[in-house]
Amino acid sequence: MQVIGALGFGLAMSIVFVMVESRTAAPIMPLDIYKNRMVTVSLIAIFLTGFGMFGAIIFIPLFFQGVLGASATSSGSFLTPMMMGVVFGAGLSGQILSRTGGHYRIQALIGIAIMTTGMYLIGNMDETTRFGTAVGYLIVMGFGLGTTFPVFTLAVQNSVTFSVMGIATSATQFYRSIGGMLGLAVLGAVMANRFASRLAETMTDTLSQALPPGQFESLQENPQALVNPEALVALRGSLEQTGPEGAAKADQLVALMKSALAGAIGDVFTISVVVVASAFVVTLFLRQSKVQSEATSRLSEAPGVADGD
Repeated sequence: MQVIGALGFGLAMSIVFVMVESRTAAPIMPLDIYKNRMVTVSLIAIFLTGFGMFGAIIFIPLFFQGVLGASATSSGSFLTPMMMGVVFGAGLSGQILSRTGGHYRIQALIGIAIMTTGMYLIGNMDETTRFGTAVGYLIVMGFGLGTTFPVFTLAVQNSVTFSVMGIATSATQFYRSIGGMLGLAVLGAVMANRFASRLAETMTDTLSQALPPGQFESLQENPQALVNPEALVALRGSLEQTGPEGAAKADQLVALMKSALAGAIGDVFTISVVVVASAFVVTLFLRQSKVQSEATSRLSEAPGVADGD
């Protein structure tokens, strides 16, 4: 109910914001810019790719630590290859746009396609995946994501007048952040629910009965034992006290939890793939035009609705 209430309040405030902005003489966010197709399509695509990007940043370290057994420090460092891919992709895409006057739509579609491919590969990883393979998938995803960064930003900047360029540019970051926050909320809930259900499906009666009362339910709610060495030692200790087969039961339980977590994160990336793929569809509506070489061509246009109508 708290989540529903917060969403309802946010929706109500958004409606109030739009009503106020549509009537004021000097709006913070001129609504006219949304009449510009280049701006609207770009912001929607940015929102959707942000949904997938922030999900990856949060759940990838959890996969490395909880499923592959990396340490807390090294699991975070595995994001570095992805960010290097982002930087390289953004730099290359920006150079192509600058030097060749590349087309917005073509480059954006290529970037989203590469990003979607990388996310699909990540979603199919499991506890047998090698570290090098996982890093390769992250680089692919990061490169595709980075390719889209300058494209949508320039598409927005070059389709509005100078008077609203700052507002339009800041809107790109705003929508990416909003997409990321929504992605974290939705994907976090999906991951938690899918982990609990997958663990319940694979848990045997022998294992569940060997655990102290209430511990299985606790493990379903939070896979802390997979990422906290102390919690893992305590879990193993509680099972080893049950008899000679306690150690084997502990190994079996940890294996089941790793499999459940890998599957849950895979489900998260499946949803992310669908969302980012929808950004591909949205980008098809981006007007096929080259980068403007002379920004002064916008000076004579009406405020906020330059050449992207």
